[in-house]
Formats: sequence, C-alpha cells, structure tokens
Amino acid sequence: MNLTHATCAVTLAASVIAGGAASAAQAAEPVTPSAGVSGTVTLLTGDRVTVTANGHRIEPGPGRTDRFDVQRRQGHLHVIPQDAKRLLAKGLLDERLFDVTQLLSWGTATPTRRRFR
Repeated sequence: MNLTHATCAVTLAASVIAGGAASAAQAAEPVTPSAGVSGTVTLLTGDRVTVTANGHRIEPGPGRTDRFDVQRRQGHLHVIPQDAKRLLAKGLLDERLFDVTQLLSWGTATPTRRRFR
C-alpha cells in the first residue's frame, strides 16, 4: 500500500468513526461556514449543497437517492455521497472534490438568479 492509499484508508476510517450518514434530503443543520463562506455548490455527482449562516441543506441530484456522510474537519464542511466513498478509498477521487467550504471559497458556487430592486 502506498502513501496515497494509506492516507485515503485513514481518511475513510476516520469518516466512518466521526460521522453518520445523512439522509438524502437532509434538512438544514447548524454549521459555521469558514470565513463567512455561503452559497450553493454542485458536487461532481450532481448533488447540490447549500450553505448559509444557519446551516446546510443537501439536495440529491436528478435520479439520485444516495445517502451522505457529513463531516466537519478543520473548520471545513465535507459532504461525501456514499457511492463516492469506495472510489475515495481506492484513491480514484480526490477528497477535495467534496470539501464544500473550499469549493465555495474557490468561487465554484453554482450560479443562482439574483433579483435587484
């Protein structure tokens, strides 16, 4: 096992111990966004995560009914679909793809319509 696989294995083990799986249509749950980061991001899987000062909400992508592992690590919100965990463990996906806080801070938020008065 190389270092990358060992790191993924440790990360996967920690996620199983640290957090339970959330239901597919998870209600808003308190989370303090890092540096006031808020918005909506669409994950690689098509699932959408909306983060506000009051919490977060997960909406499964079209045709998806997956469960999610929600983790808070070093002030970041991570939302990992159950079907992505095996690929993460094998080192085939980068866990940063599911770091919602980082994705929002990079400006990869899903565009939303804004109304101006």
